[in-house]
Amino acid sequence: MGGVAKGLIEVGGRTILDAQLDVLRSLFGEILLIANDPDPYRRFGLPIAGDEIPGCGPLGGLHAALRAARAQRVFLCACDMPALSADAVRLVADADPAADVVVPVAGGRPEPLHARYAHACLPAIERALDAGRYKMAAFFSDVRVLEIPESDLRRIDPTLSFLRNVNTPEDLTPRGDNR
Repeated sequence: MGGVAKGLIEVGGRTILDAQLDVLRSLFGEILLIANDPDPYRRFGLPIAGDEIPGCGPLGGLHAALRAARAQRVFLCACDMPALSADAVRLVADADPAADVVVPVAGGRPEPLHARYAHACLPAIERALDAGRYKMAAFFSDVRVLEIPESDLRRIDPTLSFLRNVNTPEDLTPRGDNR
């Protein structure tokens, strides 16, 4: 994306992060930004935490979020999801409180960057990081995971647009069509 932080890319005249914050502020009292370079994000006026264990990708970011959050459960979303939906977030965030992880499944694959994680996951995450396993699901076998089936997700949004992420400039246009 040309070296621009994906959350700061403008879509429809606003940054992706501004749009996400509108949704998240309507649902949660505590919002944290996880960024190893906090400077571009200071303007949002939110607490910013960086990875305590650098070089571990999104799993390191989840670790930082759980360590920094006051809440016992954290909804985590990637900064490159421009169509975040309050209904979809609520479906995940309000699911069975006994689950350590609540993760939507679409196309047969879990979507761990639009999921809820309990503080109780920290020991399993730390074991995975210590073992050099950095995939988001590396610790799922050690905790209680509730998968939300695609059929439940499609009742909220038949196109699952809330799970779409932006990796290329073409992703910013509908269906990648630049015409």
